[in-house]
Amino acid sequence: MENHKMSVDTQSVAHPKTKGFPAEVSLNRLRQFGMPIALIVIVIYFSLASDVFLTGQNFRNVALQAAALSAVAVGQCFVILNADLDLSVGSAVALISVISAMAMAAAGAPVGIAAGLLTGAAIGLVNGLVVTRLRVMAFIATLAMLSIAQGLALRISKGVPITGIPGSFADLAFANVLGVPLPFLIAAALVVLGFLTLHFTRLGRNIYAVGGNTEAARLSGISVSKTKIAAYVVSGLCAAIASLILTARVGTGQPTLGASMSLESVAAVVLGGVSLFGGRGSIAGVAIGVGFVSILSNGLNLLNVSSYTQMMIVGAALIAAVAADQALTHKK
Repeated sequence: MENHKMSVDTQSVAHPKTKGFPAEVSLNRLRQFGMPIALIVIVIYFSLASDVFLTGQNFRNVALQAAALSAVAVGQCFVILNADLDLSVGSAVALISVISAMAMAAAGAPVGIAAGLLTGAAIGLVNGLVVTRLRVMAFIATLAMLSIAQGLALRISKGVPITGIPGSFADLAFANVLGVPLPFLIAAALVVLGFLTLHFTRLGRNIYAVGGNTEAARLSGISVSKTKIAAYVVSGLCAAIASLILTARVGTGQPTLGASMSLESVAAVVLGGVSLFGGRGSIAGVAIGVGFVSILSNGLNLLNVSSYTQMMIVGAALIAAVAADQALTHKK
């Protein structure tokens, strides 16, 4: 009798483990391969829908378009892995563009580049301090910075583009290295640097720990405030690199540059498999997310879909990605 009872209990305990393991594996595979499959599907669709899509010139356009978004998305990834959000990156791109262009016109390209990077770092630092020291929610803090940065960009520039950028700097946007656009190589190097930082440095380990469980990270001796501030500074620097790339492309400092970057960067990061709740995801997935958003935008442009409709589609894709992440997490 006792032996029979023990065998039943053993089966009842073992059953969930046996049943749950394949389910967990399938969910992980879905997270890993869902977006690459979606990327392949849209490439096939646009290849059939447009004769121009599969051309060298169009791929060059996609690479140039993806360069700035990749830079912003890398920084956004650091913040979201921390279970925070940076909505200010779009306006930061505009403010950095204006300040760097004014510095270039007055003192040359090196000074302008330095001014842009310092401005980006300063914006990130302020965001981090407001979130950690003043304990303002990341959503509110960065939304307020979005408004402040946009207002500063318009006030400093008086609403008009800043001219006088050296031609040598503007030419960098159209330079090639072995046939590959220089801005794309810069963005690719930033993606690699972000990957190495997250996976092989103390900062990266701390970011995953804080995003996964803030209280456990604090109890283990990790400075949560310093980690969050560092993530925001990285985001600001990445926004500065994106701004410099875009400023070189347009040849002027634009106070309205990067208006859609906030939405697109969050979409690319979340579509790339990074959880909005922090602690899960990688730069490799973000790169795929950036490719999806960039190719989607390019293909819709070739099909003459309006920019307003494109914004709706990207927004819908973001909702679908977050909903899928929630569903997969709860099922697990």
